[in-house]
Amino acid sequence: MFRVCFLLFLLLLGACGGSTSSPKEDRVLRINLFQDPLTLDPRKARDLHTITLMRMLFEGLTRVAKDGAVELALATDVKRSDDGLRYTFSLRNSYWSNGEPVTSFDFADSWKSLLDPSFPSDVAYQLYGIKNAKKVKGGEVSLDQLGISTPDAQTLIIDLETPLPYFLEIVSMSSFLPVPSNMAKLRTDWEHDPKVHVGNGPFVIQSWRRGDQIEMVKNPKYWQVSDVKISSIELLMLSPDTEMQMFQESKLDWAGSPLSLIPTETICFLKESQVLKMAPFAATYFFRVNTVAMIQGRKNPLANANFRKALALSVNRSAITEHFLQGGQTPATAIVPPEMGLSERGYFCDDSIERGRELLQEAKREMELETFAPIVVSYSSNARNAAIAQALQHQWQEGLGIPIQLEAVEPKVYFQKVSHREFQLAAGSWVADFNDPMNFLEVFKYQSASTNNTNWEHPKYIDLLNRSSVCRDSKERKELLREAEKILMEEMPIIPIYHFSMNYLKNDLLEDVVLSSMGQMDFRWAYFSDEI
Repeated sequence: MFRVCFLLFLLLLGACGGSTSSPKEDRVLRINLFQDPLTLDPRKARDLHTITLMRMLFEGLTRVAKDGAVELALATDVKRSDDGLRYTFSLRNSYWSNGEPVTSFDFADSWKSLLDPSFPSDVAYQLYGIKNAKKVKGGEVSLDQLGISTPDAQTLIIDLETPLPYFLEIVSMSSFLPVPSNMAKLRTDWEHDPKVHVGNGPFVIQSWRRGDQIEMVKNPKYWQVSDVKISSIELLMLSPDTEMQMFQESKLDWAGSPLSLIPTETICFLKESQVLKMAPFAATYFFRVNTVAMIQGRKNPLANANFRKALALSVNRSAITEHFLQGGQTPATAIVPPEMGLSERGYFCDDSIERGRELLQEAKREMELETFAPIVVSYSSNARNAAIAQALQHQWQEGLGIPIQLEAVEPKVYFQKVSHREFQLAAGSWVADFNDPMNFLEVFKYQSASTNNTNWEHPKYIDLLNRSSVCRDSKERKELLREAEKILMEEMPIIPIYHFSMNYLKNDLLEDVVLSSMGQMDFRWAYFSDEI
């Protein structure tokens, strides 16, 4: 029945030329945000849905331009010291949506509050390149020793721990966006209440019906308001099936990546009908491995590197990407996406079942074990995660004879389990925040990091990443990062499965939406071609 209905859907798309245009008098950009944002405060944004909203509501020192490169935004000029340790930003005149000026003090107060030990945030580590930032967050030194100074309202000076070749890219991340310091201090409900929310981006939030819809309108106080052509945006919270239905009915202008998933069973039809759009996505799907020696009083075989490698090498990733996903995803034999240029071929061969069996035998001898209790594979419950977990269960049980138990967990509870390290194998993914391999590799640098959760740490890995941070030669730095990734793939505290591809449908009349390889969507330059 679904196949018949979907074929009718394709015929309708063909009949209307793939356009989802709406009447001009009711012209609103409508997209599916898929789920409520966790917050309206960029200091707490960690998921792609919330970060996308933050880029609509706020403007930082730098931003991703139309061509995907990083450009200056609220900064009119930046000077870097010869040793690469000091950045001096000059700010342009700009305003918050309530009419108050945006100053260097807002940036400084925002970053300092994020690094305050009492401030709850999962993204504070992104600021650790700033001098003493990590020590401040850990309560080891006071805030007045943080490498941030503001000589005047239009000047912001940042001192770094070590030179960071990609610092201007980091500054474009949502965690570096400013918040209105006066409002954030006076109103504790600021981050949740659209009536009092204040931003400085191209749009402002007008209303928020939880679990249903967010309405945005053009911000008249935005410094480039004349370049913003879309007057209003509706962000809906829809399931993938409802999203497809509404796109068919011309009630949505964008469906699918990067904010939601097009149902897998429709991908083949959409590709054949030539309406599916695909774009590179700097993101990797993988399984975290809990490498702790004992779990609930029992030996954990995943503490053994050869056991982990046996699992990793025995996965047939091509079967998963070609026969199930079908949306341009590629098998991952590395954690860093190939677009970032560390390794073209990865560090091991896909579907190396014979080598996997050899490693399993080595692991058994090392652990003095012949049989294993079922390995529990946990995942956040949705259709795609379930199908991938089932494929791995079949491959590992058939190829290695290892019993596998699947555990589907409601998303909120799942993230708590991963955070508390209450798992053996846990499905996850990482989307690049900025275009540098360090963005992936630093996730697993420290055992204590909230992004790691594998209980794995390696001194040489840490040393290589530290050396890459001070390396001024780009080729030498790349080789250091490649060596670090090789250690990660030899130790295998994570099992990479595939590199993502963005699959989406778009209103043919919608132009100049900036979609970066990191999944960043920007609508500040977007317009409908029939209105120009």
